[in-house]
Amino acid sequence: MRIYFSAALPCVLRAGGAPAGFLSGNELCADMDEHVPVEFIPADANFLPLTFAAGKSFFEKPPACCDVYRCGCYNIIYAARFVPRGAGFDAKCQGRGAGMQATVFECGGPFLCIQDGEGFDTYPLPQAGEYEIGEERIGNEAFLCVRGQACGFLAFFSAGRRRALQLKANSYECGERLRVTQTFADVACHTAETEYAAQNGELVLLSKKVRARKDFDPAALDEKILPFAFFQEIAAGGDFTPYLSESLAQKADLLCEYLGDFCAAAIPKEIFYRVHGNVNAVGLVYRRAENSFDMKFFRAETQDGRIVNVLPVE
Repeated sequence: MRIYFSAALPCVLRAGGAPAGFLSGNELCADMDEHVPVEFIPADANFLPLTFAAGKSFFEKPPACCDVYRCGCYNIIYAARFVPRGAGFDAKCQGRGAGMQATVFECGGPFLCIQDGEGFDTYPLPQAGEYEIGEERIGNEAFLCVRGQACGFLAFFSAGRRRALQLKANSYECGERLRVTQTFADVACHTAETEYAAQNGELVLLSKKVRARKDFDPAALDEKILPFAFFQEIAAGGDFTPYLSESLAQKADLLCEYLGDFCAAAIPKEIFYRVHGNVNAVGLVYRRAENSFDMKFFRAETQDGRIVNVLPVE
């Protein structure tokens, strides 16, 4: 089993009890048997190591400290969340909104606790530095808003501790409607502007406008890059029909249904090409759980700068 390792902090990677290398923004890989012990040892001694056995059960239900990707001919482990040695309860900020109180606190990592007269709910948060909590009004309804500026975390909760919306955003504006702006680090440098309406404690999507950078032209892309940009266009929610041949564009809805609800497009690792040969494929990432993902590979056949067919790589 080929496994690729990376980490959020600089650390030493140990596999099977032996040092396997140093991680600092790079990636390491190893061919391993089932249930081999793996350890991430942070260079900063103020953080505790992460230790687990990388076997089948680990990839089916990974611990909260890791983000895991199952890709068929290989797997990926990203050590995303490390616990400080002096971890304890440390409240960072509090606020109120929509009849609820919210607290952002540190306890081995950042968490959000929302409580009202009926109970409380707790959610893990990204490492975002400082958070802001307050009430926002959208239309005639009140929402509790939690914002992490550094990482783009944005969440709205309505009365009864209902999570109405959570996403990664660059900016937002409240009024009669909620308007959210997002940017994507993809080939076309997409920007998405989304509008929501408040309806009985829910935020209902009204419209979404996605645009590429000003000088972007799919027809000018190299045919090796074209499929990757095409799948990124779908993931961003943009108009992907300019990438398609005339006959395939007429089946755009069926194509979306065929591909399913994927959240990102990724370049395959080198082991993929050893297994499948020289295939111009893209890995589509599907979320299974909060920190668990599956990757399925598809290839696109092109002709005259347009995609004429999309097929799975098996």
